[in-house]
Amino acid sequence: MNFLSVLVLAVSLSFSAIVHAHGDEHDEEQAEHQHAEAAKGPHGGRLLTKDDFALEVTIYETEVEPELRVYLYQNGEPIKTPELKLQVRLQRLGEAAELVNFSPELDYWLGDTVIREPHSFEVEINASYQGKNFEWHYDSFEGRTELSARSVQKAGIELEQTQPGQIQTQLHLFGVVAPVPEQQYQVGAAYAGVVQQLAVKVGDKVTKGQLLATVQNPVSLKNYNVFAPAAGEVTAKYVSVGAKVSEQSIVEISDFSSVYIEMSAFPSDTEQLTLGQQFLVKDLHGHQSAVSQISYIAPQMTGGHIARARGVLANPNGHWRPGMHVKTDVTVATVDAALVIKKSALQLWNGKTVIFIKVGDVFEIRMPELGRADDTQVEVLSGVPLGVQYATTNSFILKADVMKSGASHDH
Repeated sequence: MNFLSVLVLAVSLSFSAIVHAHGDEHDEEQAEHQHAEAAKGPHGGRLLTKDDFALEVTIYETEVEPELRVYLYQNGEPIKTPELKLQVRLQRLGEAAELVNFSPELDYWLGDTVIREPHSFEVEINASYQGKNFEWHYDSFEGRTELSARSVQKAGIELEQTQPGQIQTQLHLFGVVAPVPEQQYQVGAAYAGVVQQLAVKVGDKVTKGQLLATVQNPVSLKNYNVFAPAAGEVTAKYVSVGAKVSEQSIVEISDFSSVYIEMSAFPSDTEQLTLGQQFLVKDLHGHQSAVSQISYIAPQMTGGHIARARGVLANPNGHWRPGMHVKTDVTVATVDAALVIKKSALQLWNGKTVIFIKVGDVFEIRMPELGRADDTQVEVLSGVPLGVQYATTNSFILKADVMKSGASHDH
């Protein structure tokens, strides 16, 4: 046999040995996993045995709210007895322990507490039967995963704390920026004459009392000056030098230091509008926003069945230009809520809405009962503890990790 043949044979044998060794390890892992799996009773529940006595713990939820049912066995045979003392302690992640007491019903013992989802907890069982005390402890986790602080940061998962808050109901209306009529001035000559000088042009900023034009009386040949009645901007010029003027305006001065926001509301929206309601104004590009209040609601609808509502908006930097289209969010109701969470935290898991809470390095699903909502927040009626951290962004990563680990709803 040449050298090349010997080398090929050696590599082949080495590869076979590696595969065989890996197969042995896999078989051992499978055996350990099967050994670690909880024993099942006749009703599909977890079977706990000590000496000749056994309990089968099940969560029953067919056409009823989830409840604990415990079946009793002695020497492998079902038994019914009123002598049993039984208590189960459920310890959920980040919450106070729940104690469940039992009473006999049909061929099982029934717990007195609804077992809300997720059914994920440490379970401690204390039983007393025929003068003997029995204790069991096991973990029954679902929807749970563990991530280090480094992994959380790398995944871009942001956290906040569940806390009380306010739910704001808002109307989203389109609007347009308009000048305040009382802040626009049509400036003309006090007497008929000929324009000798125009001291300003369109676009110039002027101060109150600043010279705008000079007009000559054709009879007396005397000049007199026209001054700005208020500070503002020259927005129109109606004549030129040499023009004869009598009653017409020479220039227009507009003060845009504050402007109107004119909103369009349909009848169903108008019913919810009242004077004094606060609204947020946003330009269409989302570059700037400001806050105002409704100061006027038109008593009549337009031909298009639209009502006008307006508010005055401070405009010191001139960002809000008349004619600009804007979006507005009008807050029509504000209610206090004992607990609110961000909508961005919500995920769908096994057909149910969940969030992920965090205690230490452990994340686990919670199934909140949701109430009122606004654009960014939703009220939590039950199912999530107050003051616990929860994932507000990228929680889909946690969901994927849980699904990958094969977490199931199995009792």
